[in-house]
Parts: sequence; C-alpha cells; structure tokens
Amino acid sequence: MRRQNAFRGIIKLLLIAVGLFSLLVTAGEEPKQWTPDDPCPTSIHAIIPNYRTKSEFGTFEGVHEALKTCPNISELHMSCRFGSRRHRLPFKLDGSERYISRPQILSLIGYDFDHDEWSDIRPQGTHPTFGNAVWPNDGIWPVSSSTNPVVIWVVEMFYKARWQWECLQGFMAHLGLLPWPLHSDIWKYEGYSKEWYSQRHTPAERRSIENIQRWLEAMDFSQIHSLTISEYMNVPLGKGVYHDLPRALTGLKTLKVEGQWINPRYETLSNDQYEDREYPSPENNWLEPLLPPALEFIIAVRPGLESLTWTESGPVRNEVLETVLKHHGSSLTDLEWTNTEPKASSFSEEQLRSLGQWAPGLTNLTINLGRVHGVWPWKHLKAVAESLPRLTNLTIYLDMYDESSNFDYWGLLPAKLPLTQEASLDMFNILNLFKTGDKIQNVEFRQGDWESPTDGPKIWKGDWAIRGPRMWTKCTLDVQRKWSKPTCEEGHEDKVEVEWRKPKRST
Repeated sequence: MRRQNAFRGIIKLLLIAVGLFSLLVTAGEEPKQWTPDDPCPTSIHAIIPNYRTKSEFGTFEGVHEALKTCPNISELHMSCRFGSRRHRLPFKLDGSERYISRPQILSLIGYDFDHDEWSDIRPQGTHPTFGNAVWPNDGIWPVSSSTNPVVIWVVEMFYKARWQWECLQGFMAHLGLLPWPLHSDIWKYEGYSKEWYSQRHTPAERRSIENIQRWLEAMDFSQIHSLTISEYMNVPLGKGVYHDLPRALTGLKTLKVEGQWINPRYETLSNDQYEDREYPSPENNWLEPLLPPALEFIIAVRPGLESLTWTESGPVRNEVLETVLKHHGSSLTDLEWTNTEPKASSFSEEQLRSLGQWAPGLTNLTINLGRVHGVWPWKHLKAVAESLPRLTNLTIYLDMYDESSNFDYWGLLPAKLPLTQEASLDMFNILNLFKTGDKIQNVEFRQGDWESPTDGPKIWKGDWAIRGPRMWTKCTLDVQRKWSKPTCEEGHEDKVEVEWRKPKRST
C-alpha cells in the first residue's frame, strides 16, 4: 500500500511538472502583434490582454493604430479581461485623432465607456516633503500671469524641472532605492507622467469628456448595423453611452445587450430592490425596484431594429417588456430575451401573447420557459403558437436544476421532469397543433450552460464558477412529399468545470 501511495505521489508530481512546463512554453508563444508596417486587416478580434490567446491585437494601442491607419476594417470585436492596464481606446485629449475605418459590426465586452482620461493621468497624492498637493488645480500645468517672455520661460522651466525630478523619484522608488512610504503615489508618474506632460495644456472643456464621446468624435458610427455591448468587468455608465452613442447609431439593425447595467454603487437588497451605497436608506426603508439602466439605452436607439438580443436582463417585468416592444416591436423579426440559472426568469402566458400584439412579425424567438407545477408549460407553448403567425424558429431555455438546489455548496439537484427526446417531440407537436399561420420548422430545447467561453466563466449565486454541462434536443419538421414528419434528436455534454473565484470587490 505504501509503495502504491508513493507511486501515486510521483505521478502527481510529474503531472504538475508537465503542467508548469506547458504553461511556460505557452507563455513564450505569444503571437506577433500587428504593426502599421503589416498588411491591413479587414476585421479585428482583439482580446486584451492576449495571454493564452492567438490574437494579434493584444492591446488597445494596437487597435487604435489600426483604425487610424487602415481604411477597410469592417468588423471590430474587443474583449477586455483582467490584467489589462486599459479597458478603453487611448484617445488624445485634444480630439485631433481620426479613424479612417468605418466598421459595420462592433462588439464590445467590458469596455470602459465613461472613463475620464484626465483624472487618470494627472498627478495625484501629496508632496513627500511638504505634504501639500504635488500639482495644484487638479493637475493643471501652472502658467505665469506675467506678459514678460523671460518670466514665462523661467516659470515653464521651473515646473518642467520639478516634473523631471518627480519622474526620477518614481524611477528610483521603482528600483527600490527610495522607501515607498515617502512616495506612496509616485507610481502614478511611472505609467502616466509622459501622457500628462504631453497634454498638460489641454483646455478645461476638453478634460472632462468621456471616452466614448472622444470615440464618437474620431469615428463615423453611422455605418454600424450590428452592435454588441456586454457589461463583463465594466458596467456601461455615463451620458456618452446613454445619450450620445444611440444618436450616432443611425444605421443600426441588430442590437445585442448583456446585463442590466446597474451602477456598482447600488447594492441588491431583496426582491430585486436596490440601495445606493453612497446614500444608504434608513433601516427597513426599502427602495422601489429599479428599472434596469440598460433599458434606457435600448429605447434610446431609434426604432427600426430587426434583431434584438437581451441576455441577463433580470426579471422579465411587464413594464420593461412592454416598453421595449412598443419601441422596437413593429420592426423585429428576431428576438432573444434570456437569463441563466439560478435566476432564470421565464415569460408568463400573458407576456407571450403580448409578443403577438407588439411584435407580430417575429420569425425567430429565443426565451426562457419553466416547468409549471412539475409539468411542461403547455399553456405557454399554446400562447406562443397562437400569437405569432410568422414564427418558424423557436429556442427555449429550461432550468437544468431544481429550485431547491444549493448553488453555493454544490448541491445541484436535477430538474424533476427530465428533458427527453419523447417529451420534446410532444411539445413540438403541441406547438404546431395550435399554430396559426406558418408552421414552426425548428425548435431547440436547451438546458445548462450555453454561455460562450469568451464571456468568462459562469458565476452562480455564490463564488463558485461552473462551466457545463449542457443538454439539448433539436426538433425539425421534415417535409416528405405531401407529408410533414416531426423528428427530434437529443445531445449532451457532461463536462463540468468548477473553480473558486475571488469575490468581486464592492465599489
């Protein structure tokens, strides 16, 4: 037995060594980054930073240069991940830069829309010796009020020498030659001092502009017909994203939104109510449920969308659904409105019938439906069939786990009514039995984790990250001569990945 345990221990050590070696090899195989001397791409798929990926655009600086240099970039996909210094494009504060590309497809995951560049690059903290602000007036470069050119020159040289001295202090502190406690904020100079110095004379009206507003100045957004915005890592905030961006999207036809976009300072209390962290309410004085801020963006986009996807929207509330459908419903042909477990919010029978009232032209629909008292949602399926005469493709997400499951402690219990090929065929037949107008040609029933790996791991109620498993059944209406034969095929992936993730910091 001891020999067997020792052998197992050796095997484990060998596996760990092989794993570490493969990580080192993989880390050394970073793809060559694009430069202006390389051929111009027609599409950019940037993952920032690009460790463990094959993206040739691993920095926002690289994307920035490509958009300024290349005229025919039609697709731009940018996904921000942990470890990046920036979550935004690096625009100059004076607004002098212009992009010559006019993308038609834009996808942004974790982009920092409302970032204030000036507040980030300006010197902060106090002087290590005198205790006063390092640079007064919020980092504005001091200018002499004298009209004497000699005095103006002397003042300029004085502050330039002071800036260079601060940079030297930061460099010495970085090398460990000066004690950090006396230079607690000098690190700001290391990364941002040159950026601040080169833009130190930026006019006041240019300093407070949000990043997306600078982007709107630099690029023509009217050609974008497909837009995706995900709140992963950064919640879209600011006037620029809610007011200025929608007005610029004059050609938009497809919109995909992920998340509710609730400001991080709001804390979820109960029953989808929220409390402002900065201005908390008295005890037991609950606030009214907030409308998800993403709703404001969706209805700020001009009517005429043909396809709308809203994932992780939160509870499907009547006032939210009705507002969206009244604004965009008449032109929609594709609608996806889904949430993932354990807070998957299903459509009610009345809400499904309202789809037919406000969006009668839907041909493709993707929604959540739940089991009703231990049986399949027959009335809901009937409502879909009777209300949408043009619907031919339907995707339904069902809960994979029972409501009594404990998602914090891996107590996952399967749903009591299993999804089988026979059950799916029964639901497919019911849909077409009550279907008005065109018959439904394709139905897919899904359970489990269907999020894309690039969206980051699924986060359940607790701090466990779970990916997989997934189950599905695909049903089609096979037309053979004069007969239509419904058929269903089932499939599954049983792989489950579980890891502990550090809880998010509250802000």
